[in-house]
Amino acid sequence: MAAGGYGLWKHADQLPLIGAFLGPSEQQSTGQSTRPPTPVDVAIARKDSVTVTLEAIGTALANEAVTITSEVTGVIQQIRFEEGETVKKGSVLVNLESGVQRAEMEVRVAEVQVYEAQLQNVQHLYNRALRLSETQNIPVARVEELLAELKAAQAIVQSSEANLRVAREQLVKRRIVAPFAGSIGLRRVSPGALIVPNDPIVTLDDISIVKLDFQIPERNLSNIEVGQEITARTDAFPDRVFFGNVSSVDTRVDRITRAVGVRALIMNDDRALKPGMFLLVELGVAERSNAVLIPEQAVVSDGTSNYVYVVIDGQAIRRPIAIGERMPGEVEILDGVIAGEAVIVGGVQKVRDGAKVAPRQADHAAVNG
Repeated sequence: MAAGGYGLWKHADQLPLIGAFLGPSEQQSTGQSTRPPTPVDVAIARKDSVTVTLEAIGTALANEAVTITSEVTGVIQQIRFEEGETVKKGSVLVNLESGVQRAEMEVRVAEVQVYEAQLQNVQHLYNRALRLSETQNIPVARVEELLAELKAAQAIVQSSEANLRVAREQLVKRRIVAPFAGSIGLRRVSPGALIVPNDPIVTLDDISIVKLDFQIPERNLSNIEVGQEITARTDAFPDRVFFGNVSSVDTRVDRITRAVGVRALIMNDDRALKPGMFLLVELGVAERSNAVLIPEQAVVSDGTSNYVYVVIDGQAIRRPIAIGERMPGEVEILDGVIAGEAVIVGGVQKVRDGAKVAPRQADHAAVNG
């Protein structure tokens, strides 16, 4: 009975017998069609060109990176760098104790000098024997004997020189140098520590240029080419955009993810980007010249679907839409709205499908502000 009574009251203006007993004010209060139109702000869908962008998550890598270690076992005599310092290629970072190696090299140098002197003496005797053999004033056997001595002396000199090079190399390895210019990280050793090969001493990174590695779906492979410009953002610098260019595309597609690796280079003169950082990468892959754009305030989300209210003959008509690219303050509409139509951008929450509205042009600066 209660439901029936509510229905009679709700639709009293549509029932002639009951409506006859209601005055004009009652009919206006009960009749939905006589409600005043809802004031709303509208914007006109417009056409413009849109760049289709591809987004990906990338990881920053140093242009060159290495963990400095020693090739030989030794005790650290001196550390010649500061953490965070920028060093040049060839700069000495660590000196190991080298007294034994220096003594060994001095011995090898003396040996080379002795053997070279002996070689010079044998060479002089052999040259003299050759001159005497021209006048047959020396036995042929003596000449051959001196030739054998000369070859033996040459072999000894070559062997001693090889030993000297080994000694010199062992001494050089007591100095650990920077293989390239870069920034020093945190050191892991102290003076006096005994280190063995592969013990980490410090990291060295060249971050004047940052490599940005990311992956794109296989279907977008034709949209990527070397030299293409990319933009990147990171939460560490929310108000900054980093620009770079694609330097290489992997030659293989991952069989599991069906994605291909891409590497871009970003100039990092101020060293803001650090290896290991995550960045949101965007790159333009296509351009649509006649795209339909509306303010983003007009879009209403309902779960996984989106819709807008289009004003036609004073009525708000709900339209499902397909969204394309998003720009600051605007969205591209792939389907559902055509250029020139008025969409509600202000007062959307107060209207429903088919409701009467009083549209007014929205302030452009406010809509996009």
